Amino acid sequence: MFDNLKKTLYFSKTQLLFKKGLEDGSIEPFDDELYEKMNHTYISCLPVSIHMKYLKPIMGPGKCYDRSLYMFFCFPDAVLVRGDNKDLELRFGKDNAGHGWIEMDGYCYDPTLLLKFKKEVYYEMYKPYNVTKTTVEEYKNCCDSNRQFYEDIVNTKLNDFQSNGSKRTDLCVMIPLVQGISEMGTNEDFKRELNEYLLSIQYDEKQVYEEMNSKFQKCLKEEVKKSRKIWN
Repeated sequence: MFDNLKKTLYFSKTQLLFKKGLEDGSIEPFDDELYEKMNHTYISCLPVSIHMKYLKPIMGPGKCYDRSLYMFFCFPDAVLVRGDNKDLELRFGKDNAGHGWIEMDGYCYDPTLLLKFKKEVYYEMYKPYNVTKTTVEEYKNCCDSNRQFYEDIVNTKLNDFQSNGSKRTDLCVMIPLVQGISEMGTNEDFKRELNEYLLSIQYDEKQVYEEMNSKFQKCLKEEVKKSRKIWN
């Protein structure tokens, strides 16, 4: 009974803080300017902005870690944060209290809520604990695989997905999947932004598969040549 009372008091206070934050501007939705900055970083062939705005519903619990990492790649000054969240603990238990977000310029950016909070408000509301923070340099210096992954992401440009681009054939799997998700839904903004992106990379499914086949045939010929040299 006492535990239930503590939960009730906690959630009541959180609701009041949330309402106050919306009113005084210390809590705000992600705006167009923020999404535009995420529009030039690419994960799995798509701009991070599309991942953030439209692909959250198909991601299961725990994907806040992935989504916060996506955002982290977009902003050189961001800090990647991991911690346990009091709100999640009370709702789902201690084993499911983990959460991921980024911090930047005095704000916490929550990849699940798609809201930015003044840092002091976020910490007062959700009371994060067991918190760890990682800067870009710390992330890159952690291990070679992190550095390679980071450099690959931040150095990927739009033309890498255009005709004969270095990542053109990567489109084969992801784009038809996302197109299917878009077509099954009713979000016209999603459809519009996806189509604009596909136009910007001159996406043509048949052409992409032809390029993939051409690349495969070229690799195959090279392997055959190597084999002949070995046997000769």
